[in-house]
Amino acid sequence: MRLSARLWPATAPIALTLLAACGDKAPPTPAPVEAAAPAPAPAPAAPEPPPPPAEVVNASFKATVTRADGTSVSGKVKRVERSSNFLGNDAWSTEAADLKINAEGAGTYAKLTWDKVKSITVAPPVVKSDTISCTYSSETNPWLYECNIPAPAKLATTDGQTLTVDSGHKWRFVFDDGSEVEFWMKKHFAWEQDANEVTLETENPENYDLYAKLQQRLKTEVKSSLVTKITIEP
Repeated sequence: MRLSARLWPATAPIALTLLAACGDKAPPTPAPVEAAAPAPAPAPAAPEPPPPPAEVVNASFKATVTRADGTSVSGKVKRVERSSNFLGNDAWSTEAADLKINAEGAGTYAKLTWDKVKSITVAPPVVKSDTISCTYSSETNPWLYECNIPAPAKLATTDGQTLTVDSGHKWRFVFDDGSEVEFWMKKHFAWEQDANEVTLETENPENYDLYAKLQQRLKTEVKSSLVTKITIEP
């Protein structure tokens, strides 16, 4: 029994040392975990294209349009348009206020809608050196040249009046089949933009050759494409 008492104190420090050593050991560092790449954002949906503008239908009458060379076109008119300027080289309007024909007679000045028109007759222009007027506009560069000749028109209304047309703008009929015809009812125009710009170094800016070209075009058109008669039926 004495022997056992002497052995215990000798072995106790060893066991404590081992326990202390085991308690002080750091745990292993875990391997870093790579973060998963974020999922790509879905592509934005393509916007739907806007619907096409509704077709303007502002007329419903039959028209026969005859030209100076005797040819004619006829059909059901679904739309009437009027140019924003006399030349007809800019925007076209279908506004009701723009589609009235100015006409005058003995003590009368009227603004007529097309349903009040029975026929329009355009007098063949008299082509002389003093009946063609030419000018240019320097608002654009190259300059814009135009020549015109009087082509007065008489209008017969559905109630029996005969009036002189006082509308100088260009007009356009669009038929049910999509075909078109354009015409004037007071003056007939020919126009073209010069090919060359005017600069400070230009000695003679006015293009007289272009005047001559437009005058010749007018002489040809008054015998061919000029509209001389429009007959309208409901």
